[in-house]
Amino acid sequence: MVIHIGNKIRQVADQKGIKIAELGRRINTARQNVYKIIGKKTIDTGLLLKISKVLEFDFFQYYTPLKDENQKLKEDNIMLKEMIELLKEKNKRK
Repeated sequence: MVIHIGNKIRQVADQKGIKIAELGRRINTARQNVYKIIGKKTIDTGLLLKISKVLEFDFFQYYTPLKDENQKLKEDNIMLKEMIELLKEKNKRK
């Protein structure tokens, strides 16, 4: 799942009523740079942290579901291995 973080930043700023120029002032960059930032699919984590603090919003939450999904896949894999072993044992008894 690809996340366009620039779009997410724009959405949150809009929801909070923060104009592009104001966001630029708060992160200490020019308005034109903010337009560049919101046009990007990915940005530097340091900048994302700064924007998260300024907008009081955790943009990193969009990336953590991938970790949770990987954990679920690992658990499913373990369960499948256990099922295979049980089936093998059952076949040996026949």
